[in-house]
Amino acid sequence: MRRIVTWLVVAAVAGLALAATVDGLVGPRESAPRAAPRTTTAPLLARQPELAVSQLREAGLTGVLTFSDEECRLHAVSLPELEPVEAPSFEMCRPLTSTGGIGAVDGEVVWSGLGYGTVQVVLSEERLSRAIRVGLGIPAGDVSAGFRAVQAVSLDGERYVVLADSTYSPRERVLAVFEGRRARFVHPRWLVGDARAVRPSPRGGYYALLGPGVVAGDGSPIFSRDGRQQGRPEGIPHPRAIAWSPDERWTALATDESVYVYPTRRPGELVVRIPLAVRDLDWSD
Repeated sequence: MRRIVTWLVVAAVAGLALAATVDGLVGPRESAPRAAPRTTTAPLLARQPELAVSQLREAGLTGVLTFSDEECRLHAVSLPELEPVEAPSFEMCRPLTSTGGIGAVDGEVVWSGLGYGTVQVVLSEERLSRAIRVGLGIPAGDVSAGFRAVQAVSLDGERYVVLADSTYSPRERVLAVFEGRRARFVHPRWLVGDARAVRPSPRGGYYALLGPGVVAGDGSPIFSRDGRQQGRPEGIPHPRAIAWSPDERWTALATDESVYVYPTRRPGELVVRIPLAVRDLDWSD
């Protein structure tokens, strides 16, 4: 019941102007919830998942994986049994993870007073540009090197992550982690690539960049809250989606054909491959 209520609350929040603005910046409007016919998860798990169930059970994993398919219909399976459970009936291409009230509007980082229809500027475009210039080693006084916030999410009460685009050509997409108005560090263009979105973990201990060209080669698009790149299991293709267990001890990476689950801090210790093709996913209690 808690999971269903949470998704319904999220769907309501998605209708607010701020959420719509952020969604428009990181992807098409196809993520907007809309009524959908009830579907079954069984065909998506057509290949026998007995080995995955056994490994998930032995590792003590629990919870619910809620995920979208290529038609943006939502499904859900329980852990460790991988049995279909009731999923929200609306359509949604990607789960709307909590942003902590932080978002991006007109190039600025704002806090939304949900329920009041107002926003408060947390970081103006001018201050954002100045902080990113310093983080990239660009002279602070070079006002021609401006940056605009594309997406912003909160990691906790003090620290938040901002995906930003340069106002000069050629466009440069960067990511900065802030505490208050100070940038703790900035990930440059070569690391960020053409990331469409940043996904925070439930407790703010990690974040991941999603999209094409993120982290050249076989590098990991996953980072700790302090900006350290986190390892991922060898041999897993570049993920299209990511979710963490509610306690962040486990990470789930979704590729075109499977979902791989592994211990967040020990990516080489155990990898469970779930034969499940998903578009995006979320992990809840």
